[in-house]
Amino acid sequence: MFCTVLAAVVALGLVNRLGLPRWLEILAGLGLVGLAQKYFLIRLFRTYIISPDDVPAALLFLFLAGEAFLLAAAPLTAVWWGLRLCRVRMSAWVPLALAGVLAGVMLWQGFRQPPVREREVALPGLPAAAEGLRVAVLTDLHLDLFRGRAWCERLVRRANALRPDLVVLVGDLEDGPLALRREALAPLAALEAPLGCFAVTGNHEWFFDTEAYLAYYRELGLRVLDGRAERAGPLWLVGLPDERSLTRQENVPLLKRLLGELPEGAFPVLLSHKPGIAPAADALGVRLQFSGHTHGGQLPGVAALVARLNGGFVRGMYALPEGMRLFVAPGCGTWSGFPFRLYGPELTVFTFHRLAEGTDVPHP
Repeated sequence: MFCTVLAAVVALGLVNRLGLPRWLEILAGLGLVGLAQKYFLIRLFRTYIISPDDVPAALLFLFLAGEAFLLAAAPLTAVWWGLRLCRVRMSAWVPLALAGVLAGVMLWQGFRQPPVREREVALPGLPAAAEGLRVAVLTDLHLDLFRGRAWCERLVRRANALRPDLVVLVGDLEDGPLALRREALAPLAALEAPLGCFAVTGNHEWFFDTEAYLAYYRELGLRVLDGRAERAGPLWLVGLPDERSLTRQENVPLLKRLLGELPEGAFPVLLSHKPGIAPAADALGVRLQFSGHTHGGQLPGVAALVARLNGGFVRGMYALPEGMRLFVAPGCGTWSGFPFRLYGPELTVFTFHRLAEGTDVPHP
């Protein structure tokens, strides 16, 4: 809230340069400051910050649009003042108009259906039976009052059209109480993959009805791997539960125990919502890790902070020192508390290839 109020004050510097009548300038100023009051709005309706379902969706979207405008207007205002110092004359309407366009892009990227991206990964020691295996990665759906059943149905249809052999869902599938999300999640039962659909929790699963959610996931046919390892064809999937914290995840002892229970020669693939455990997983012999949580950083500047809070990992593929590959998925959706993106969402499907032992791991 402080950042958006500050952004509103910065944007007022532009409004003062528009040459508007005094009364209109005051109204515009009040409007800008008012649009920065999203958190006050949520408290007014006595609802949850994680899932403000009691706020009318249209009203909440108006405040989100206002917040996006202010976040875009603040840096553009700074650029405008910098140009003025360099004696470049430009109407104050220009940065305000650009902020409106940029806000629209940020919201569109935050709520759109994720585009499909086909990726390939070459893995040393991959079993011969896993050559050509296709794995769909879905994470951070954040089904909420904006993304409901229809949104999820479309996502599932598009995932099935990729014909994956295996589907992994790496946490934060929804926001809010189960009673409000049961219908939105129901289409996940239609996911199709010969080797199964596996899920682990993200931090948002721990805000509401965790055990009820996990039971419902199983009812939908998802195989929940929180604290378990299970064979999926030629692979062994190892799942770590998450916790409510945005950053903390002290699961190294659990991971070590789970890996110790695997049969000799197993090819372990780790499902962990947060990517920060990757260096420990690499040292323990994990060959591939799928994570989410970061939403790809979402915005310039924000991405640097997100990377800092997640061990330097923010989006895409990473090669670790002991040969493990880490993929941090940009995610299919975003949390409605901060749904702004320039780094867009992604529905990812991987094709696995064998890499001979001793061959240098290619850079992503």
